[in-house]
Amino acid sequence: MKNIGSILVALVLMFTLAACGTAEDAPAENTDTDVETGETTTEEGETEDTAWADVEEAGKLVVGTSGTYSPITYYDENNELTGFDVELIREIGERLGLEVEFSTMDFDGILPALRNGQIDIAANDFAITEERKETFDFVIPHKYSYGSIIVRAEDVDKFESAYDLEGVKVALGSLTSNYAIFADNIGADRVAYDGGVEAILRDIINGNRDGYLNDRLVLRRTLEEFGDDRLAIAEQVKYHATESAIIMLKGNTSLKERLDEVMQELLEDGTVARLSEQFLGEDVSQPVDSSEVVGLDGK
Repeated sequence: MKNIGSILVALVLMFTLAACGTAEDAPAENTDTDVETGETTTEEGETEDTAWADVEEAGKLVVGTSGTYSPITYYDENNELTGFDVELIREIGERLGLEVEFSTMDFDGILPALRNGQIDIAANDFAITEERKETFDFVIPHKYSYGSIIVRAEDVDKFESAYDLEGVKVALGSLTSNYAIFADNIGADRVAYDGGVEAILRDIINGNRDGYLNDRLVLRRTLEEFGDDRLAIAEQVKYHATESAIIMLKGNTSLKERLDEVMQELLEDGTVARLSEQFLGEDVSQPVDSSEVVGLDGK
């Protein structure tokens, strides 16, 4: 009987010690970091946003842009990357105390690069759309505009509104842009060029295409640089009122908040207006009157 009693006492002591284990004895909570979003996920599914902390620790902001979309992002006569969005990003980097590293790539590759975590943000006149907002976040808008068209000067009077683009042979810089979406929705006959804007404009002059769709401000600067009075903007063609902004992967809230703060400063102190007048010829930091602008859906 003594042996049985001793065994019972030992068992009681064992369970008591197990129940009184310290916090250090408990297994650590497992976490997993998503390299694409910068979020740390715990076993319970909670996420910790480290996007800004990661950028701050690295000391630099990696920015995707094309370098081929003048006057937004392009290489000047000294082969230096510049443009409205480029210089705005440099100003943001300076105010945040960060080095800015631009990664140039084809326009169609910029958003995939964001999804893959190759870049932190993108700056290439990205318009805010509901479709993009499903995957991406946007900083406070810094550019407001709408689309128009370059046509042969002799044909300007043929275009009284954006609805007159139905069936017209138009050229585009990309088939994934919002201008391509609008061309589809309005029923235009569209073709994308990968040989640059000059090839597009020469094809319009030669009659191979009837117009070039893009942002009105970009089109105006394009004509100034091309310098051929056989081409003109059909000013009555107004479509797709846009709000353009810096874009990043959805969920990088801490990074967005820091960029929002700086962008608000740049808007309030006139930096955005100054840069837009320098590169685009006017202040684009205020919303446009969209009452005469046809929607992206062609309605």
